[in-house]
Amino acid sequence: MLKAGFAARCITPAIGLEIPGLFERRTAEGVADDLFVRAVVLDDGRTCAALVQTDAIAVPNGMVKAARKQARELCGIEPRHCMIAATHTHSGGPLLGGFLSEADSGYISFVATQTASAVAEAYHARQKVLSGVECAQAEGFAYNRRFRMTSGPEVTHPGKGNPGIVEAAGPEDPTVTVLGFRDPSGHRPVGCIVHFACHATHMNGLRYSADYPRWIVDTLQGVYGRGFGVVFLNGACGDVTQVDNRSTRPMEMGPYWCERTGRGVAGAALLALARMDSVKTVSVHCDSVQVHAGIRESTVQSRRAARNLLAQKAVTAEDVDTVYAREMLEVEKMRGANPKRALEIMAVRIGETLLWGVPGEYFQRYAIEVRAESPLAPACCVELANGYHGYICTREAFPDGGYESRLARSSFLAEDTGERVRAAALRLAARMHEEAGTDVRKRPGQRVWPQFVDKRALDGINQIRDKRS
Repeated sequence: MLKAGFAARCITPAIGLEIPGLFERRTAEGVADDLFVRAVVLDDGRTCAALVQTDAIAVPNGMVKAARKQARELCGIEPRHCMIAATHTHSGGPLLGGFLSEADSGYISFVATQTASAVAEAYHARQKVLSGVECAQAEGFAYNRRFRMTSGPEVTHPGKGNPGIVEAAGPEDPTVTVLGFRDPSGHRPVGCIVHFACHATHMNGLRYSADYPRWIVDTLQGVYGRGFGVVFLNGACGDVTQVDNRSTRPMEMGPYWCERTGRGVAGAALLALARMDSVKTVSVHCDSVQVHAGIRESTVQSRRAARNLLAQKAVTAEDVDTVYAREMLEVEKMRGANPKRALEIMAVRIGETLLWGVPGEYFQRYAIEVRAESPLAPACCVELANGYHGYICTREAFPDGGYESRLARSSFLAEDTGERVRAAALRLAARMHEEAGTDVRKRPGQRVWPQFVDKRALDGINQIRDKRS
């Protein structure tokens, strides 16, 4: 039987460190709610895989490498079998630099150690489980934030109720996918993996917060107990947020809207868990490929203009052009050091469910296409997994511009990267489907139901049936 173990470790930083995620430099003044790494380890007797939720805006490549190395030393899990993903909270600690924020090396080291410790603890907490997968819908909580306008170009967040909006430039996906695990003796739920796609940009203040994923965990543990394990994996939300630009209601930010989204997603997860069928045996498999993506080159004229601007003005959040001027020059340094980036596209197959990770902020359209074309189902894209390489936009997003495609350390990959990642994900799905032939299709897991043992009730039902017949 499959074994599963869950664990969590707190990663709330010290007050006074930076909170990355916006243009301005923010220094933390307090804690709205604690940040965590949450790990689940799945073991089918042949393959042992770890999936980790990190309450952070992103997980830098060096931190992932260090955490994987330490996890192998602590419990033997292979680095290539460990998926570490960020929830993308914009109220987390300084794991990443960009715009006016800088990463903190001490905090990076701390989170790597806590991640490895959570993985090891989950490994040692493994127990035999029944497993299942189910989907439910959480509509009205996530929206695409890019729009085609009457004026022509695509715009990111054109403003609430803007009359110039023609249509959304891309989709959102209200699907909540849940992999659930139950104790085989009493069918008691012991934990789950929850997948949903939405930016974690509800709080955005001067206090640390896990944002809406906190309420997903709190809601599920409120129903099933504090010992119930939860790992939340954010989907492709590069162009998806909680803000409904087509409505005139207030901006969906702050504690009320944060709780609203988290409770709504958790409600769908509870529905999925309630109607989920369990199976006795599933296999686990990990695989990965690399996509080598180029770094976009700025023009000589634009670099000259950036240097001239910075010679005249200081870099401030009030003058966004100065921020982007410095970012352009930083990207040029990156390109000079190495004109290509190697993106790890990792996949974990659990039965016929596919969780595949991309180390960047991926546009939702590509994730939907992979989900529709994958031979394994459901196929869920896990964003910001195993590193960070900025936004990965659709090709159509570049000519019109917008925040996500503007050259910076947050967006620097070649325009064809999104398509190449999609193709790599589908190659992985096909390869893993073929590998799963013996374990999944020829030896399917049997559904297991709790036994109803009240003989008097059964006798009463039989009597009613006999009378009718």
